[in-house]
Amino acid sequence: MKKTIFALAISLAFFSHSMNAQTKQQNFNVKYLQQAEKNADAEARAQMVLITRKYKLDSETYKTLYQTYYNRRIELEKAMMSTEKSKKSQNNLTSVISKYDSISNHYVQALKNKNLIGDKVLRPDDNSKFATAVRNREKLKLDKTQIDSLIYQSKLMAEKKAENESLDLKSYERKILPTILTDEQYTQLLIDLNKKTANAWAKGSWQKMKERGIDQGLDSTKVHNELFNYNLAKLVKKERFGKDVPKTSESMRKMNTTLPESLRRLQSDEARNTSKKSEETKTKFAW
Repeated sequence: MKKTIFALAISLAFFSHSMNAQTKQQNFNVKYLQQAEKNADAEARAQMVLITRKYKLDSETYKTLYQTYYNRRIELEKAMMSTEKSKKSQNNLTSVISKYDSISNHYVQALKNKNLIGDKVLRPDDNSKFATAVRNREKLKLDKTQIDSLIYQSKLMAEKKAENESLDLKSYERKILPTILTDEQYTQLLIDLNKKTANAWAKGSWQKMKERGIDQGLDSTKVHNELFNYNLAKLVKKERFGKDVPKTSESMRKMNTTLPESLRRLQSDEARNTSKKSEETKTKFAW
């Protein structure tokens, strides 16, 4: 009987010691993870300070990147807590680091090219008007619903093009964009897309006037501005309506499509002096 009691006492002592050890380990793990969360928060905030110095982020994008850096640190802490000095454990740590470095680098690279919107990434080679509008969301003052719709349409159009190579992309954009953007937003998008071409054409017309000697009495700055505005209005009108009869648009009515006197003079001279055309650099104009 005494031996039985003694054995039972020994067993209880070992059990008690084991329970105490487990409790201490659990308490340690809880405190370790609490500290890990603080470390993860501090590291994520530090990373975001560096990023926001270079890029202006909306709240959704900020949260996405913050969470990426936070999760990276948490997973590392958990991996280190259970790590032994073995090849398998070291590979586990390397895997976690590689995984999150790849994710964060992917996001930052997309951010550099304005392809990151919250947790959604546009393809860098997506030059559709849908994608362009999203990249210029701040200037166009797009709301979240518009951004989500534009991203959806950019991906849908790519899928439709893959299924049907003869798909008229411009016609598709012309049909869908007015249902997402306001009249002013749509016109502003087309203005931004066509400014460079309108400017080049204005410079080309002025150069031809000088070569033909019909620039006397004309102010170069005034002529350039008139030609630029005219070219831009024509380009935007063509991009927006195509061959269809233009619909009512308050923003389009503000754009001047009246032929400038300087361009009328150039066209008249070209019609009279056709022999000079072969001596000049020929720039193709749509009008």
